[in-house]
Amino acid sequence: MKTTLEYVDAVKVRLDLPSDYAIAKALCVSRQAVSQYRQGKAAFDDLTAVRVAEILGLNPMEVIAAANRERAKSDDARRVWTGLFDRFAVNFEALLTVMGQRRSPALA
Repeated sequence: MKTTLEYVDAVKVRLDLPSDYAIAKALCVSRQAVSQYRQGKAAFDDLTAVRVAEILGLNPMEVIAAANRERAKSDDARRVWTGLFDRFAVNFEALLTVMGQRRSPALA
């Protein structure tokens, strides 16, 4: 499952952004929000997830499912969002390959 941080890094690469401040402006969020994404203290809200998907050329449901899985409070909810994510994640792997960022299967 992809994390908010992995999507943030992909946006940075896709848009060739120099800083987290530039990422924040591109996503229409605060610099503090990007900092929280990097620290694993927050996940995208659904609107930000859609913006990320548009930038990366992904199905918005993939990013929404990943963000909701990170925010989920129960194992049952995480399983539901993981199942939805798996249906849409193929596009992200293709993006990573195109960007030269493909990770080894052990890290996926």
